[in-house]
Amino acid sequence: MNVCTLNWVELRCVQVEVKTLSSRPRTQTKIMFGWLKGEEKPKVDTSEFHVPESYRGSEGPRFKVLESKDDYEARLYESSHWVKTRFEEGNLENCSSTGFWRLFNYIRGENEGGQKIAMTVPVSSHVELDDDGNCKDFTMGFYMPAEHQANPPIPKDKSVFHEKDEGLVMYSRHFGGFAKEKDWRENYQQLKQSLDRDGKGYVKNKYVTAGHDPPFRLFGRHNEVLVLADPQPSTEGKKQGEE
Repeated sequence: MNVCTLNWVELRCVQVEVKTLSSRPRTQTKIMFGWLKGEEKPKVDTSEFHVPESYRGSEGPRFKVLESKDDYEARLYESSHWVKTRFEEGNLENCSSTGFWRLFNYIRGENEGGQKIAMTVPVSSHVELDDDGNCKDFTMGFYMPAEHQANPPIPKDKSVFHEKDEGLVMYSRHFGGFAKEKDWRENYQQLKQSLDRDGKGYVKNKYVTAGHDPPFRLFGRHNEVLVLADPQPSTEGKKQGEE
C-alpha cells in the first residue's frame, strides 16, 4: 500500500529500502543483479508454496496458486505471524499513515530488546465495512521475517500487537500505479464482480489491501486486493500450509 504520501515520509521509506537491500545475503543480492543484467530468472512452480516475483527479493508470506483466471487468482496461504495495529473507525488514508508509522517504529527498535527488524512485503491492511460501505474496522500488518516468526520481539507501544494468520484460501486481484483509497475500492468491486460471475463464494464486506512497493518506485508497481473464500475449499496440502 502506498501509505507514504509526504516527502519526508518518502525519504524515510527510501532509507528503509536501502537498508533492507544491504541486509540481504550476498548470494541473494548477486542473483538479483544478475537478473538486471539479463540473465534468465529461475522458473517458479506456482502450484507449490513459493515467494512471488512481486516481492522483489524481500521476505513475505508464501502461497500456492490453486486457480488462475485472467482477472484473479485463488491462492492458499501458509500460516504466518504478523505485527499489527488496529483502528475501529476513521478515514482509510489517515489510518494507513498512522498505522504505518506505528509498525515502522516497532521494526526500527521500539520493542523489548531494541531489535532492528528488516522491512518485509506486503504492507497489508484488513478493511471491514459497515452496511453503508464505510470503514468500521481497519487493521494494518507487517509480515514478520523468518528469524522472528517463532518468537517475535514484544512491542513497547500498546497499540501494536502480534497475531497469527491461519493458512486460508483467498482470491486476489492485482493492479498497478500509486494506489489511493478509490483504487482499492474500485478493484475490490471488480474482484467481487468477477467472483460473482464465476459463482465463487467469499466473505462479504471485508477485503485486504496489499502494497508491494516503496514510494520511490515509479514504474512496474504491484498492488493487490484480496477477499477470503467462503466456504473454505477443501484443498490437498492445506494442512501443510497451516503448520
